[in-house]
Parts: sequence; C-alpha cells; structure tokens
Amino acid sequence: MTPLGTTAQALMRCLALAVCLGFAGGCGKSFVDRALASDARGYFCPACKTKFYTEYDVIAEACPQCKSNDLREVVGFVCSTDQHTTLAPRGRGAVPCEKCGKFSSRLRLPRGAELKAWHAVRKTKAEVAP
Repeated sequence: MTPLGTTAQALMRCLALAVCLGFAGGCGKSFVDRALASDARGYFCPACKTKFYTEYDVIAEACPQCKSNDLREVVGFVCSTDQHTTLAPRGRGAVPCEKCGKFSSRLRLPRGAELKAWHAVRKTKAEVAP
C-alpha cells in the first residue's frame, strides 16, 4: 500500500470516529426534550378567568368553575434576553417578558410548581370532566 493510501485510510478512520463520538455526545436531553418535559398541564378559562392545572396525563375538557369547554392551554414563553419564563394562555404571536418587557416567542411547557406560583389551582380528573 502506498503512503498516500494509508494516510487517507487513517484520515477516514479518524473522521468516522469523530462522527460517532459526536452522535454519542448528543444522546443527552436536548433543548426540545427539556421544553416538552412537564408534570402538569395548565389551563385558562376565558369565560370566568379561572387558572387551573391538572396532572400531565389528565386532559381537561371543561372548566371546573363555569363548566365552559372553551379552555386555553397555558404555556411558558421563554425570554431570549434574560431566560425568564412568562406563563400565559397559548395564542397567536409573542408575549412580553414579565421581567424585561421584550417579546418572546420561544415556548416550553410549564411545570406544576410554576403553575402554582402563577396562582393556578390543581384540579382532579373528575373536576375537569364535562
């Protein structure tokens, strides 16, 4: 084998190893996985202005207060400037950050503790059924 052939093979082996290590390093939780991880589902009822949340595996079908089925899911809008998360009903467009006032449109699901701090009340499956 020529010296050029062995050098090319060694280079290809190093490149293949680097690619494999790159894929192996990316096996941790990505930003998308972290944004979709939650232990609760938050809701807002526009009819009576009730804020509530359920366990993540419970999907609310009706407001526990007024029994309206017009519910808005609550999401977290993450500010790209200060990383503060502002909770608000999902809708069109961006939401101003509660901390700095800049608009943010990056979404993530809020956790139960954040929903509780937002003054949402935990409800059971029986309470949110029609």
